[in-house]
Amino acid sequence: MGDDKYEVLKSKFLEAYANVPEPLRREIIAIVNNEPFTWFTARAEILSDTKNGKTIIEHLNKMGVLQ
Repeated sequence: MGDDKYEVLKSKFLEAYANVPEPLRREIIAIVNNEPFTWFTARAEILSDTKNGKTIIEHLNKMGVLQ
């Protein structure tokens, strides 16, 4: 995935995150390398542009969450 597409998907994630009710932010949305990520932890990874963050973005995009 190119940097431009990643930035667009990152923006879509942050927009979606803002609309997720607070109690649901503790729900698991992705599993990367056998490690579960909630909305909250995924946001931290994505904002830090980590490898896990990029993988989470790819998974959420494939699942149609970031359409």
